Amino acid sequence: MASFAWQQVQVDADVGAAQGPDRRVASARGLANDADALTAVARETLRERPIDGGAFRMLGLAAALESNSGRAGALYRTAARLAPRDDIAQAMLIDASFAKGRVGEGVTHVDALLRIAPHMRESLLASLIPYVGNPQLLDALVQALAADPPWRGALAPVLRHADSAQSETLLAALTQAVPLTPAELAARVEALTALGEPVRAREIWLQSLPEVDRALDGLPFDGGFEGVDQTDGFGWKWSEEPGVTVAFDGVDPAQGQQSLQVDFSGRAVRFVGPRQRLVLAPGTYEISSASDDRTGSPRRFAWFVQCTSGPTLVELDLPAGSSTQWQTARAEFDVPPDCQGQQLTLRHTGRSMAERQISGVLRVDDVQLRKLPNRVTLPNPSHPE
Repeated sequence: MASFAWQQVQVDADVGAAQGPDRRVASARGLANDADALTAVARETLRERPIDGGAFRMLGLAAALESNSGRAGALYRTAARLAPRDDIAQAMLIDASFAKGRVGEGVTHVDALLRIAPHMRESLLASLIPYVGNPQLLDALVQALAADPPWRGALAPVLRHADSAQSETLLAALTQAVPLTPAELAARVEALTALGEPVRAREIWLQSLPEVDRALDGLPFDGGFEGVDQTDGFGWKWSEEPGVTVAFDGVDPAQGQQSLQVDFSGRAVRFVGPRQRLVLAPGTYEISSASDDRTGSPRRFAWFVQCTSGPTLVELDLPAGSSTQWQTARAEFDVPPDCQGQQLTLRHTGRSMAERQISGVLRVDDVQLRKLPNRVTLPNPSHPE
């Protein structure tokens, strides 16, 4: 991680007067590879201001260039004590601590650096994630994160692009110390799913919900659209689309207290509506849904179940609106053993621009997935064995 320190050395700073110790220390950032010049500037600065942290940091850099790591570390510690916001001193202390195997001390300086250098948060965290297999680093990093530092929000975006096993290692340890933030929980769900553990990912997500929302669990989750939109995990989600408004509706639902209502303004849209991730075990299922289609569209709306990385398993066409009453459609389908994760999606099946021009209202409710008993094939009595 020495590269972080040297990157900081090259950064200019907006310091005070054109003359004096502040300007002198700032100007010395360009002398990172000249031990004699660094020493000269540091001593000149200390004659004028004996407790200048930047001057001690320059002496530390000079000592490091002369391969005197012990003296360099002592000088960096003095610099950090006198000037806690000296980013270069903190960065060099990280390198020195890790080099000597003092992992906990190194993470303490990581914490300090990330507090004073927000622009380094994601890059420095990304450099640490590959080493979470080290128990000392993992424990120290979890302790720092559990204190809810101002840089904790940078962790989840980093983990979404990190190795899934390493992300899970860190988040599993962190959740033993403090509850995960919503973004961290979403990153853990993604990591477990990528590791081929979607069932465990769903269980962890479900346990994170308030009790009132956990009561909506089923196949699918909240098939009656009774709860709030769960934008991450295994709840319903949908995207905003021009010409389409999706909302809960409490007037005359098919069951429960409300249904989902989709209003179309008359624009041509490629409608991809509510969707939800599933973790159906292999077997035979029945899907059913109530609908009230008042759009008059010549093409049907349909629920699709497809493997996350595979084919569509079923297309359940919803009845066209012939009245103002709810109608129910059903279909059976099989989930093969190699289909470990699925997605349930409501789509409009229009193909041409004219077919996709939709106006009016579609309501859906009471979406259910039911696992059917294993089918038993009876022997044919006319062909005895």
